[in-house]
Amino acid sequence: MLTAQEALGAVSRAATGGWISATAAANIRRWLTEPPFAGDRDRLIEEIARGRWQALDDAFYAVIEFGTGGRRGKMYPVGTNVLNSRTIAESARGLADYITARKGADAPRSCVIARDTRHNSTEFAELCAGVLAAAGFKVYIFPEPRSTPLLSFAVRRLACDAGIMITASHNPPSDNGFKCYSATGGQVLPPDDAGIIECVRRVSDLEIPEIPFEQGLADGSIVRLGPELDEGYIAAVVGESVSPARDVSIVYTPMHGVGETSVAAALGAAGFTKVNILASQREPSGDFPNVPGHVSNPEIPRTLDAAIAEARATGADLVLASDPDADRIGVAVPATGDPKGEWTTLDGNQIGVVLAAFVMKETEARGRLRSDHYLITTLVSSQMARALAAREGIRTEDDLLVGFKWIARRIDEAGPAGFLFAFEESHGYQKGTFVRDKDAATAALLVAELAATIKDRKQTVLEYLDDLYIDVGHYGERLINKVMEGREGSAQIQELMAAFRAQPPRTIGGLRVTEAHDYQAHEIRPIGSDGPIRPLPQPSGDLLIFQTEAEGTRFAARPSGTEPKIKFYLYARTPTHGVTDREKLAEIKARTTRRLDQIAADLEQYVDRVVKEGV
Repeated sequence: MLTAQEALGAVSRAATGGWISATAAANIRRWLTEPPFAGDRDRLIEEIARGRWQALDDAFYAVIEFGTGGRRGKMYPVGTNVLNSRTIAESARGLADYITARKGADAPRSCVIARDTRHNSTEFAELCAGVLAAAGFKVYIFPEPRSTPLLSFAVRRLACDAGIMITASHNPPSDNGFKCYSATGGQVLPPDDAGIIECVRRVSDLEIPEIPFEQGLADGSIVRLGPELDEGYIAAVVGESVSPARDVSIVYTPMHGVGETSVAAALGAAGFTKVNILASQREPSGDFPNVPGHVSNPEIPRTLDAAIAEARATGADLVLASDPDADRIGVAVPATGDPKGEWTTLDGNQIGVVLAAFVMKETEARGRLRSDHYLITTLVSSQMARALAAREGIRTEDDLLVGFKWIARRIDEAGPAGFLFAFEESHGYQKGTFVRDKDAATAALLVAELAATIKDRKQTVLEYLDDLYIDVGHYGERLINKVMEGREGSAQIQELMAAFRAQPPRTIGGLRVTEAHDYQAHEIRPIGSDGPIRPLPQPSGDLLIFQTEAEGTRFAARPSGTEPKIKFYLYARTPTHGVTDREKLAEIKARTTRRLDQIAADLEQYVDRVVKEGV
């Protein structure tokens, strides 16, 4: 093995040769020389000796930050820009220091911790518990893998100051994350997120005190939670029922995650007796072995293929899927109502609008829909929700950035009493105020009730959706993800966003692009004309929305806050003008699809040109 001095020499040569960045070299030198990193030094020297410069550059070139969902990224045993025991410990200690500074060292402080089925989740959760206990916190921890919405529920039920969820949601098996929750049960928000980041930065040069997990259990500073939290949460989910209909046969897959403890448990408690849990994807596993690409993301249609095959073979009415931490849901239905025939998946916006419509209609049928009720969605979700809410005479709060933490805050700002339903296009849904996050269990209950209710009416889910289009027009949406990993990918994403701001497309899909709504500069800028620049109020984030000359047709660009991606959201609307003939509706839907195809093709060309040639 190299000595530390020899490793330092190798790092200098790697930096000079351009194999690693200057920032990576500086961070590696700190880990090789400073006392707080002594425990990781041998492993770091081993990586240097093997010449793993690309991996080390990715691991050390930056410091992993909080995004829309906290800290999330690849696991690697050493590094500042990855998840490992050091960065997890720094995260926990930074959170502890921030709460202590706000409440006082003598005040009682508490935190609840949960984890999903990913690799290292148990170790990371127990590490967080030991760090928080050493900082004077009372720590509650779930002894087995549990869902993210249950963590949100537990923070509220136990009146904790914070919550930690160890999860990377639907990311690949290589990833994990530290998801941080405030006392509301929602993910941390400004200015708390910046305050936590600053506290994490302060401890990055320090030893992180830790109480051994078993010692904390013995002295009572760490408490394992019993089944009462699960039972309270399931009861709260079932309490959000809007229909008594139960005659539906379901194939459900937890995709090797924790969903059997929440989604399947809630469906069973609600009285759905025909739930077939897909055997091949039932076992909890951080490798997600039987999911295509080993990515358990219900947003990806092919991840539901095995469940659809089972549904077709058994004659089921509905397929439901949840991601590893069971906060997102995927849905598939038979296209014509015949389980033996063709099946189709619903995208996140389609699920959102059918559930919003169903909740409003069923609430109205019970005489409980009030004028102060409201829906919540985001700036990049379907605008069809606003049209449906207007039809029912209630308002929509849809000026929010991406991320359910903004929805959680809006519930408290606008008043929990009037909150009816919320969704975002990335397959997240919430009904009820017992959590402050998206919840696959509640969404599954509502989808199952919708399917059973319209089955009783001899109608299919797609026919139900078509009726909504007939009422308010056909809204089509599409998402394009561009994955750009590492330091080079991060630079490309920044370059693309700069290009869209400086020289955006003048036309897209055969339409003039008329203006850019820039939520970072807080400006509405005309494109291709000399009109005035208008101010754009809050929210504030790295998001661009481009309007076209056609009403309802637009596109948006934003970097992901949790993954190495830049995301493009495409929208088109075709009026129906009272069309009731389904054949004519099919023609209208085809026009919308063609428009989205044209926009997508033009956008791909623009992105390719910028990546190859620059702004």
